[in-house]
Amino acid sequence: MHSGCLISLVLTTGIRSYLVGIIDSFVNKFGVLFLIPIQAIIFGWIYGLDDIIPILNENSSIKVGKLWVVIIKYIAPVILFVLWFIGIIGLFKDASMFELAIDMIVMVSVLVVSYIFTNKKSSNG
Repeated sequence: MHSGCLISLVLTTGIRSYLVGIIDSFVNKFGVLFLIPIQAIIFGWIYGLDDIIPILNENSSIKVGKLWVVIIKYIAPVILFVLWFIGIIGLFKDASMFELAIDMIVMVSVLVVSYIFTNKKSSNG
C-alpha cells in the first residue's frame, strides 16, 4: 500500500507525463510482450490444451481444433518472443540513461511486488 502511494506521489510531479511515457513504453515493449507468450506456454504446455478443447467446443459457437493447438503451443509464442526481442533492442537503442534507470526501477518493483504477493502467507491460517 505504501509503495502505491509513493509511486502516485512521483507521478504528480512536474515530469509526470515524461515518466508516464517512459513507463508506458517499457510496459508495452517489455512487460506485455513478455507475459503473453509465457501465458501461451503455460496454457499450452502445462495445463494441456487437449483436455480443454472438448469443453471449449461444447460451450462456444466457434469450434477449435488441432490448428488452434499448434498456434497456441508453437506459433504464437515464437512470434511474440521475436516481437519482444525487437522491442527490447529498440528500448535500449532509443532510451537515454535516465529512461533506462526508470525502466530498471519499474522492472525491479514489479518483480519485488510479484514475489511478495506470491509468497505472502495467508493470515487466515
